[in-house]
Amino acid sequence: MKTGTESRKGKRIVLQRGKASTGEICTLRESQTTIQEAFELFVCIKEAENVKPRTKSEYYVQYRYFVDWLQEQQAEVVYVQDVSTALIRSYINYLAYDKEKYEGIPYRSAKLDNQKGLSPYTINIRIRFLKCWFNVLVKEKLLLDSPVKNIKLMKVDIDLKDPLTEDEVRLLLQQPNQRQYAQYRDYVMLMLFIDSGMRVQEVCALDVEDIDLTTRCVHLPASKNKNRKSRVIPLSVEVIRLLQELIAETRQYFETNALFVSNFGERLTPDGIRTNIKKYAKRAGLRKNVSPHAFRRFYAKHSALNGMDLFSLQRILGHADITTTRRYIQLNNEDLVQQHSQFSPLANVIRSKRRRD
Repeated sequence: MKTGTESRKGKRIVLQRGKASTGEICTLRESQTTIQEAFELFVCIKEAENVKPRTKSEYYVQYRYFVDWLQEQQAEVVYVQDVSTALIRSYINYLAYDKEKYEGIPYRSAKLDNQKGLSPYTINIRIRFLKCWFNVLVKEKLLLDSPVKNIKLMKVDIDLKDPLTEDEVRLLLQQPNQRQYAQYRDYVMLMLFIDSGMRVQEVCALDVEDIDLTTRCVHLPASKNKNRKSRVIPLSVEVIRLLQELIAETRQYFETNALFVSNFGERLTPDGIRTNIKKYAKRAGLRKNVSPHAFRRFYAKHSALNGMDLFSLQRILGHADITTTRRYIQLNNEDLVQQHSQFSPLANVIRSKRRRD
């Protein structure tokens, strides 16, 4: 700020505005914003943007992880402007090297003693939350800059999953006792997973009217899709027949629009479905970690192996980015040998020559 002296009265006067006056530096509002208040503002803004309830719930989970660490390690940090890049890096290092793996899950931590550090994948979820949160605070002018701006995501090793084989899928389908309503329902659900590659949350949310028996498709509305875009998922004749039977049987017992319900007529939950699938995997003697997502990967891989083009597969799976679809198609050595035998240029030349001869 430049000043001068007024010649008539000899008093100091202001000649030019200073940085604080132009808004370049102004920390008064920041100093009055606690971390809790900053998070509540963030949630309020996201609610106004119509964020999904599941996403909002995840914000609270990630926030609690961060605040618990602050209270334990950096209790003096109260205001949001006190959160520095160095502090964020300390938090990440704690997650990577000091935090006990599966902390708060006794039945798992008992089996995995002395294991510390979360996986890079899990840590990246927490970093993304912090980036999202502090970026909003910057836009709202509660912060001049984000302390997470220069924080990069951790490198993640891309390991090939051990996908389900066709024999394992056949074995799983043999496990439900179809004479019992609940297990018959599970059998139909397994068939739907295998035939459509749908996400478990999408299957749970299905209503009877979402199934078009005439065109043999699932019409999944945007409200039930992860990326909020409606999509159409074709189904086989066999799965349509099974769904028709299940719908008719369910309506004998319950007045509900839900497609998959419990013995009490309540809509199934993702956790309930996961538990049932693990039960069938154990009954089948499979040692793999079988989950609803394993069927989604099975669908993606075998659809590609059977000739479905990548763009059609992307639309059916509901991926916003085709890169995600490509990651789902993980071929083992046996698959590569089979594909080579089928599409080898030399093999085609030899077969053409034999046909001419």
